[in-house]
Amino acid sequence: MHSYAAALHRTIMAVDVAGYNDPKRTMAHLHEVHEGLWAVLKGTFAETGIPWDVCFVENTGDGAMILLPPEIAKADLVAQFPERMHAELRRYNAVHSDPARMHLRLALNAGEVGQGGHGSVSKAVSFTFRLLDAPGAKAAQKATGAELALIAADAFYHDVVTEDPAAAPGEYRRIPVAVKETTTTAWLRLLGAPQVEAGVPAPRPRFDPGGRPATFAMVVEALLAVTCVRNAESRRLLLGMVPRREIAAAVPHQAEDRLHVIELARTCERYEGGLEELLATVRLLDPGSPQVEELAAVVASRSGFRVR
Repeated sequence: MHSYAAALHRTIMAVDVAGYNDPKRTMAHLHEVHEGLWAVLKGTFAETGIPWDVCFVENTGDGAMILLPPEIAKADLVAQFPERMHAELRRYNAVHSDPARMHLRLALNAGEVGQGGHGSVSKAVSFTFRLLDAPGAKAAQKATGAELALIAADAFYHDVVTEDPAAAPGEYRRIPVAVKETTTTAWLRLLGAPQVEAGVPAPRPRFDPGGRPATFAMVVEALLAVTCVRNAESRRLLLGMVPRREIAAAVPHQAEDRLHVIELARTCERYEGGLEELLATVRLLDPGSPQVEELAAVVASRSGFRVR
């Protein structure tokens, strides 16, 4: 017999405020953010119908860790919680100035959790916080301006999210996670990213294959038309988010942007599905722009003809 209580299988939520220690925030702003975070969390639980007082909650300073009781159905949680949380976040941001506004990251996982004398004891909890720190999630949220980044553990995504269409599994994109000793895959969904201005239709892609496959030069030009590919700093983030690490590692470095993009395209073409994987990663950083849609048309044409 162990001298401590047996662990229970719990749904694990970890949340933090993106850029909590931004220099633009004064102590007054931090106070508003701190109070606002807890108001958003409690409001979301109330709207979702999960009693706040049945959960185990830890304050992490710039966020929180929440353990849900085993009897709370995970499927009900993922079908309602993200949209309810985003709604509460929008309400908060609408009445606060920029330094006090919040962008949140929320990681979801499930696993065995024990209780020690000073809090939770669990590998699954530690793993959840690694997901919360995923560089790919942080980069995608920063690049898109998304108000809420939802990061689901791989097993949680496949076992829970994909089982219910109401959980919007198609809105998630796979991302690599390499934080401390953890190397894994997670699934990212962005909510509240700025969209194309309402009432102004996005231009249709200019690319017209005319029955012929896109040339390699067309692929390069389409990539260079996308800001997050053309810019060296964001391109570095893009490479770090490509799911297959062997692709990113194989791209020869070139100091000149155009040459580096050429090497990127050449490398992706050497791997089965490489261009499609690059396109999916670009969509995380620049969702819905006309330039990305044109890139998609070019990639579809070239890949559809199996050009290598």
